[in-house]
Amino acid sequence: MMKQEQKPNILIRILKSIYSFFDTLLITPISKLVYVIKERFGIKSGVIDRILNKPTVLLYISLILAFACFAFIDSETLVLHDTRSVVLNGIEVNAIYNEEAYVIEGLPDKAEISLRGKTGELYLAQQLGDHRVSIDLSGLGEGTHKVNLDYNNPVKNLKYTLSPSNATIVIYPKISEVRTLQVDVINTDKLDETLVVTNVILDRDEVIIKSYKEKLDTIANVKAIVDVNSINAKAAGTYTLENVKLVAYDQNGKEVDDIEIVPGQVIATVTITSPSKTVPLKVVPTGEVRSGSAISSISSTVNNVTIYADDAILNQINFIEVEVDVTNLSETKVFQKVINKPTGARSISDTSVTITVSMEEETSRDFEEITVATEGLDETKFKASAASREDAAVTVTVKGVASLLETIDAKTIKAYVDLSSITEPGQYTLPVFVTGEDVKFTYTSKTKLVKVIVSEN
Repeated sequence: MMKQEQKPNILIRILKSIYSFFDTLLITPISKLVYVIKERFGIKSGVIDRILNKPTVLLYISLILAFACFAFIDSETLVLHDTRSVVLNGIEVNAIYNEEAYVIEGLPDKAEISLRGKTGELYLAQQLGDHRVSIDLSGLGEGTHKVNLDYNNPVKNLKYTLSPSNATIVIYPKISEVRTLQVDVINTDKLDETLVVTNVILDRDEVIIKSYKEKLDTIANVKAIVDVNSINAKAAGTYTLENVKLVAYDQNGKEVDDIEIVPGQVIATVTITSPSKTVPLKVVPTGEVRSGSAISSISSTVNNVTIYADDAILNQINFIEVEVDVTNLSETKVFQKVINKPTGARSISDTSVTITVSMEEETSRDFEEITVATEGLDETKFKASAASREDAAVTVTVKGVASLLETIDAKTIKAYVDLSSITEPGQYTLPVFVTGEDVKFTYTSKTKLVKVIVSEN
């Protein structure tokens, strides 16, 4: 009895559901549309009621809606059943083989997949994105083989073609060698000019390289590429650089591909220093001042310059010269000069200087018995001596400002002859040159020529 009573209840619920469905999707929306039209255009309710009460009106409305639904579904069906094609580029090729035992050459890195089928299925394939191209080399031994590529084709109804569809590969036995690791420091020009890399220590000295014998024989060295630009050093100190890349090179310095390096990366400890040296700035007058005038003082806004360079360069530099042209100068003059960076130096603390040259009336003073020295002689083969007592010493006239001449020391004056061109023993008559430590003076020898005897050791 209970089952017989439940059947009508179930049927009633089904009918109510169907009514509710059509009421929600058709009757209620159409009623609202009619109401909106009536309110919008001011149509009286009686007119609308008389129209809707006609059986043919509802029939026409139903036919129009049915036709619209049919057209929509039919257009979508045509689109979904239309046959098209798409191309998937750059799909990685996965090779299946024993990587510990073999090295493979000739494997394609990427493949192109052309898919053809219904639009809906093509869309589904693109949305899935599960496209895998593989080449199965398991079970193959050493030698040359022609092997087909395989595509997993996640949507089975689609037709496909692969490019390339096969590959001719060569299988080699893998061997390993131990190589000493070298360091290659790059981008040092990106460092601040005052800084320099002085030392690099790696966390290991050797690495293992793996490939087939013929390829390993082409490798000249393995280097750790230390990129100082990635350190971003702003001051001297010790920096740790992790994940340093290792690269194998052949004898021509070209990178060798497809080489397995174990480990693949190392850690580098980089020491950055700032070697420098402070030297005096030496102002050197060039040319001759006007007759009757002399330099009384030379002052500059920069007296010392700090040079940044490698130690080998710094050891060769004891001062920096700046020349000022005093030709025909008779009164005080201010010069703006550039301080040139010494050869090999990376940076200097000052690049310009203001120099003031003051002038006064010229006087002179003689210094007697200034010994004549020799320069430029190859002393491993020859020795030199004055031909006479008169040739051994000269009188030097020094011109300058009177107040400064009184303070000059004869020991700061040097007279000499240049023997650098002498290649044979003999007696030679040579000009006398005179220099002094104070550039504000001019130095001349009253004796212009002296005789020198050169003999073999």
